[in-house]
Amino acid sequence: MTKRLVVVKNRGAAAPEGLARALSACGWECETIELAKGEPLPRSLQEVDGLLILGDSIDVYDQGVSPMQVYLGS
Repeated sequence: MTKRLVVVKNRGAAAPEGLARALSACGWECETIELAKGEPLPRSLQEVDGLLILGDSIDVYDQGVSPMQVYLGS
């Protein structure tokens, strides 16, 4: 049975092709969504077995411009 993994790629994130090949060998079907290209997110995760979100690298000096500030309430 094939399992479906949705990979959400933010700009600057490493290309997941190697990861997709490895997961495919283990029975996963990977769908990559590139946010920088305006590709839409799935309307529902009901048919999704896994979700992987890739983002930009971040450094301690990026704290003031980090999107995570929104989630952490800073």
